Amino acid sequence: MGLKAAIKQVQQFGRPVFADLKMWNGTRTMASVIRNLVDAGVDYLNVYALADSLLPEAIKATEGSKTKVLGLTVLTHFSEDYCQKHFRRSLPETVSHFAKVAVLAGCHGIILPGTTLEAVADLDTIKVVPGVRPAWYKDTRHEEEVEPRVAVEKGANILVCGSPIMKSGNPVESLRRILAEMK
Repeated sequence: MGLKAAIKQVQQFGRPVFADLKMWNGTRTMASVIRNLVDAGVDYLNVYALADSLLPEAIKATEGSKTKVLGLTVLTHFSEDYCQKHFRRSLPETVSHFAKVAVLAGCHGIILPGTTLEAVADLDTIKVVPGVRPAWYKDTRHEEEVEPRVAVEKGANILVCGSPIMKSGNPVESLRRILAEMK
């Protein structure tokens, strides 16, 4: 089965399709990949904001399409110490910096840890928060976790909350609990 056929199977459920590529390649490579994903009907894809000046030309491949490019700021697996060590900035400062880089490069939105939403409260862009964990679900996959209600209250537009649903004994009930917490 090819890419388009696989995406069509997901689209039959009426949900957006997100290609989690975390791209950081040369402009031509990113533009080529983006064109293929636009052609396949992907709704969202991501690139590292670190790609900076390589992004604007690649993002042009989405013009006239529904596909949105999200700039990845800092992975939820990274901590304050990581940002201090590698970027010489706090985690919120690092997220804010890369969020602005992404928006200036033409990204339609950003991906960021929910614990840093306040650092980008002034940015008018799509804010996607992975690592969403309700209080009743514990794991150690993410350094920066946030509860669903808190992410919504602090301005997240899209929440990524896979493990608490998919790894539960009752995914439907877990989803219902999370949705209730978001209200």
